[in-house]
Amino acid sequence: MLVAGFGLLSALGGGGLIWHAVSNSKQQIRNKQFSMELWRNLPADKLFPATIGRQDPDKKQDDPGTEHGWTRVALSSGTSCKAALSGSLATLATQRGCVAAMRATYVDDSGGTAATVAIVTFRDLSAKEDLEDHVRDAQDGQDRVVRALAAPGTQWKDAARAGDGGRSVMDLYTPLFVAVTAGPADGRRAGKLPAPWGNRPLEQKADRSAWASTARGLADSLAARLNSQIPKVGP
Repeated sequence: MLVAGFGLLSALGGGGLIWHAVSNSKQQIRNKQFSMELWRNLPADKLFPATIGRQDPDKKQDDPGTEHGWTRVALSSGTSCKAALSGSLATLATQRGCVAAMRATYVDDSGGTAATVAIVTFRDLSAKEDLEDHVRDAQDGQDRVVRALAAPGTQWKDAARAGDGGRSVMDLYTPLFVAVTAGPADGRRAGKLPAPWGNRPLEQKADRSAWASTARGLADSLAARLNSQIPKVGP
């Protein structure tokens, strides 16, 4: 009986090894080389889709029921980090070795909100985490992170920027950071509320906070989309 039991355990152990081998053969891993140069390997309409829905960032745009919350209205051909970024984020990105920064402007379905998105790439994979921490810590200030990219039919400009957000692309081998600045598409200055609210600093901060929340949501959506664009390959 002892020998039989040992034989049964050996069989089970062998079966476990076979299952593990089969499981490993089916695993997929990220394409590291593709990920490192994602900003070069994807066409512009993949980096900046024509429409971005507000619900599930991983859901395909042509799926029934998807709401297209944002429409792309301008796309820059430039890749200069200095031209795309502003304030202390521009300084930090330069210090961390910014390679390129691509920009596009989106307008929401209401037509009232504009947002310029910058996709920033580095050689150093750890740099994107520094930028995410910086944007999160600086959200209550007046130091905007992305230069507004003008778009036809809007008055969107630097002076109208009101709130910022940022998110790293989660993939381990993708050195990309998404930075967003949002504000009124008609060019008005957020925070300049009429009396009696205009005399209350907390009310003005609340006015700007809505734009920051919008910018963060758009950054989250686009970062998730970029992450989903990275192909997987077998071992």
